[in-house]
Amino acid sequence: MKQATIGKKEIGKLLHAAASTYKVYAPVAEADDVRLVGLEPDMEPTLEYTNFKRSAKELFFPACELICTYENETLTEAPLPDEKFVVFGVRPCDALALALLDKVFGEFGGSRDPYYMKRRENGLVIALACLEPEDTAFCTAAGSGPAGTDGADILVYDVGKELLFEALSEKGEAFLSDYQKFLGKPGAAAKKARDRIVEKAKARAAELDLHGLKQKLERNFDSPLWKEISEICLGCGLCTYQCPTCHCFDITDEVQGRKGRRIRTWDSCQYALFTHHASGHNPRPSKNERMRQRVLHKFLYTVENLGETFCVGCGRCVRNCPVNLDLRETLKSLQGLSAQDKAKDNSGT
Repeated sequence: MKQATIGKKEIGKLLHAAASTYKVYAPVAEADDVRLVGLEPDMEPTLEYTNFKRSAKELFFPACELICTYENETLTEAPLPDEKFVVFGVRPCDALALALLDKVFGEFGGSRDPYYMKRRENGLVIALACLEPEDTAFCTAAGSGPAGTDGADILVYDVGKELLFEALSEKGEAFLSDYQKFLGKPGAAAKKARDRIVEKAKARAAELDLHGLKQKLERNFDSPLWKEISEICLGCGLCTYQCPTCHCFDITDEVQGRKGRRIRTWDSCQYALFTHHASGHNPRPSKNERMRQRVLHKFLYTVENLGETFCVGCGRCVRNCPVNLDLRETLKSLQGLSAQDKAKDNSGT
């Protein structure tokens, strides 16, 4: 594993140098927020943030994307994206989300989404380990952690006055080699600091027991708890749009005369029209069925189909819900309810 260090004050020089070859996305302070944006010459990246409100998902799976255009009898497919880019500063939970989306767009059913996979091929992901996870984060329970490595090409640790880089892929090693003039060799002190930071950050991540959750959700498909939870839900879809693993989309045609274009746009299982059939029938007519679908898709159906839980514990849905719905409390309630049902079964009542 190739390792290197750089002074924290020098990270801007490295990223601006990389911007001569790549399109570089980095965290930049804007007003009272920090956003992941395309780095311009007059911008300086920051390391002072917990996580972005919007994940890096949209850089690989855009919210709106052209699929093809057509005129009369001629159809022209949209060209595959060819821009090489670097994404610096995503948290390990969001890097893991990309590894999960790889399964959906690159492996599931034996088909590959050429647009998503081309962006993954062209993109280099540099993740930044968490020093202090958000109090809404539960990444350790969701299979990641403050220093998780899945989905990233390089993992960076803030070890005080320096950043410690660890290459995780061939692309990552090549990047460190290409820009080695900006980098130094890590000493023993940096590695010891890394280990201390990782353990401290893990202790701060919220604990949540997801053991046996799939079976418990199967038992509670018809639980009245779904209605109870959904009664306060607005159905705004914010939880799905900010989620780094949600990947539902719609395909529509915009037509003018004998020409038009076909586009793919994000969609949400929380919308009433999401499963509305042309016949007028809707298998999920109320919010409680839609809420159930969201939870079961992440913690039951993807486990059955892909062998993975499609939640990385980033906590965005908890932190930003306008009515304070807490996914962690939902899961705890479902597990507790299942235990009560099982106790009733065993007692013969």
